[in-house]
Amino acid sequence: MALMFRLSLSISLILVGGIFGFFYAYVASGINGLNTMAGIDAINAMNAINGAIRNPIFFPFFFLPPIACFIACALARANMRPTSAIWLAVAGMIYLGGGILITMLINVPMNQSLMLVDTATINAAQGDEIWGAYARDWYFWNVVRTICSGFALLCVGNALFRA
Repeated sequence: MALMFRLSLSISLILVGGIFGFFYAYVASGINGLNTMAGIDAINAMNAINGAIRNPIFFPFFFLPPIACFIACALARANMRPTSAIWLAVAGMIYLGGGILITMLINVPMNQSLMLVDTATINAAQGDEIWGAYARDWYFWNVVRTICSGFALLCVGNALFRA
């Protein structure tokens, strides 16, 4: 049972750390890089990224962190590690709300709206305006997701430290 707890704790750390790194990469360079392009080109590039992100490599790092944290939490309780269990439950809840729910309720609808933009029928000024509004709001919510997943990672790290 102790081995299963350690394994689940390690998996939680890898998954939460991976999604934190993914969100952070957009904060550090993704949107900033796209902002150097003409609006129409940035729209096309972001639409391509959003289309490509739905893949089997991304899936576990986006959807499985709270599940891994909750499994590790249950195993922590079974292994008499109540403090680790609390930190893991908190990590799972933070990422569930601040990562998955924000993405589903805010970022995905924004991405779907951007996909509807027919860049062949707009001029450069319209493309810049559409991109500017999208990028500003999307970046803000991505920073929120990054902060939440960072706090979740700190919680998993604290659970590991306490174990």
